[in-house]
Amino acid sequence: MEATSSGRVLAWTLLVALGAANIAGYAFDLYRQFWWFDRILHACTIHAVTLWLALFVLGGALTRERGHGVLVVLLIASVGIALGALWEVAEWVFDQIVPGDVIKGKYDTLFDIVMDTAGATLAGVMTLRLMRSPGRD
Repeated sequence: MEATSSGRVLAWTLLVALGAANIAGYAFDLYRQFWWFDRILHACTIHAVTLWLALFVLGGALTRERGHGVLVVLLIASVGIALGALWEVAEWVFDQIVPGDVIKGKYDTLFDIVMDTAGATLAGVMTLRLMRSPGRD
């Protein structure tokens, strides 16, 4: 399968927008100003990155044969959840090197992973809608 034209545009738009939102979060201290900013950004960023990977990197390995939809969603969601876990490790390493408090405790880390899971699962479902068989658009 390959990404539809609208799927490619959507994936790039989300990736750029969420990259800008992450930069803005640090530049304007939005994480501290709005308690919900980190939560929403985790779900949306993992969603954007996972969707982009699904459409541009994993698309050739995916099939839409009958009954494979659930497997596609699980595969894509697993990639996103893994990315979220790696991000949490990166935050921990950053806290060890640079003074500050990126990690706000176990509750924050757990909630981040829950939001990552929601975003990754949504990316898996959207992948089914934004892919087509080769030769069709």
